[in-house]
Amino acid sequence: MKPRWKIVIAVAIFSALLAASLLVTMRVQPANEVEVYKKYLRARGEKLELSEVVPPPVAPEDNSVDAVEEAFGRFGSGEVRIPYAMRMVAPGKALIAWQQPDVRGGDFTNSWDEFTAGMEADRPAIELLHHVLERPKLDFQLDYHQGAAMLLPHLAPMKRAAQRLAAAAVLDLHEGQSGAAATNLLTLLALVHNDVRDEILISHLVRIAMAAIAVTPTWEWLQATNVMDVQMAAVQSGWQQLDFLSDAETAFEMERASSAATIQKSRRTHEDYQATFGISLSGSGSASSGGSDWPDILEDLTAGPRMALAESMWRSSWSYSAELNTLKDNQVILEALRAMQTNQSQFYQADYNAMAARLWRLGPTNSGAIFFRALKIPDFREYFGDAALANSVRKSLQAETMRRVVITAIALKRFQLAHGPWPETLGELAPKFLPSVPIDPYDGKPLKYHSNADGTFLLYSVGDDGVDDGGDTTPAKSASSFSLSNWNWLRARDWVWPQPASPVEVQAFYEHPPK
Repeated sequence: MKPRWKIVIAVAIFSALLAASLLVTMRVQPANEVEVYKKYLRARGEKLELSEVVPPPVAPEDNSVDAVEEAFGRFGSGEVRIPYAMRMVAPGKALIAWQQPDVRGGDFTNSWDEFTAGMEADRPAIELLHHVLERPKLDFQLDYHQGAAMLLPHLAPMKRAAQRLAAAAVLDLHEGQSGAAATNLLTLLALVHNDVRDEILISHLVRIAMAAIAVTPTWEWLQATNVMDVQMAAVQSGWQQLDFLSDAETAFEMERASSAATIQKSRRTHEDYQATFGISLSGSGSASSGGSDWPDILEDLTAGPRMALAESMWRSSWSYSAELNTLKDNQVILEALRAMQTNQSQFYQADYNAMAARLWRLGPTNSGAIFFRALKIPDFREYFGDAALANSVRKSLQAETMRRVVITAIALKRFQLAHGPWPETLGELAPKFLPSVPIDPYDGKPLKYHSNADGTFLLYSVGDDGVDDGGDTTPAKSASSFSLSNWNWLRARDWVWPQPASPVEVQAFYEHPPK
């Protein structure tokens, strides 16, 4: 048989397969099944529409966004040179950056005079950021109805601002200005807390990253000897105002409404479908050159019909499957986050594990992925609702655990300044320095603590494996995967609040820095 007839026959077979596939898959998950589930959710008081979850605008007199955006412009977009601060130099031990004779980072060593000169250029911008302490809200006036097309130009500058505030606090401490360091630290925490009208999931994750940045200057600040209790109470309050679980719940409510709105829009018209997925379906491809094999020619000839089928399948059937999966996935996550916030035992790991198991059981409500692979057409169902959502909850749980350890460390310092020695138990911190003994979300028991004979203390969470290893700071995985490049909760068997490294340990680190 001549190649020409092979192509004709193959095209005919392919066209028949297209028609058969279309008949099989059309309305496998009809619109009314989605509506039935929506009715069920609404009866439970769930908010499913963007109009129900978009927050109200902030009054201009309460909004610090003008000052913050001006600060972003003055900072510019250049790289932030971050000095070693709270840098792990031995297991469970970190150097105090502001006490060092010079300033070192991953790729630089400066004198303090050089570092000060560099930071002076940032002072006007940092002063502008302090406005967030006076105006309690931060509203970037996002247009949530744009969905995936919504621009988020403020997120990268927010993280850079956090890095610069942390560096400025370290410089303040070196200069003996613990009050100025506290102001910069409070400003950083306020940027995390005040950004309450930015309720999308990626912004929530950026706030978690900013809070992790804030840990470093907090630890450095607690090593100073001229910090007053009123300052520590203020910083402790700044940490206590952060609520990562509630923030995550709000973000996932917005994620659900926004994803559903995007899916609904994508099936309205051909143009909306193209706009949603950023593709063009108008062309069928051009014929290959005479030297190409006939399978390649067939690929070109069938590209247009295959893409047309993909759109038809999506708009008529598969989009409903995606919408149903999105609603169900986000509902499971929201129920888990709410359970965590009402769980009297505060054993959040159990809630997370139950959520992960439910998500795993929620497979696609449509069978037929074989059609996508066989016909080489995109399966856009997987764009909505996947394992990354569960990972965002995991990061929220980690951030909440981090927050509790930081708050407890501040309360311990306040107790020590008031009484001299460290307390024998965390129970002695309540109710003056803490409302109650802090619970470890990973085992539902109090955070682990004891004072040491050498005048230090051991404070830690058991970490996300839920196993108490006695404050073991060795890596949870193989030694080859462990790096002391920064403090990382996830790389140690227990998540231990570092103690100051000795001069000998710091010198050994400088002479033989880890790779």
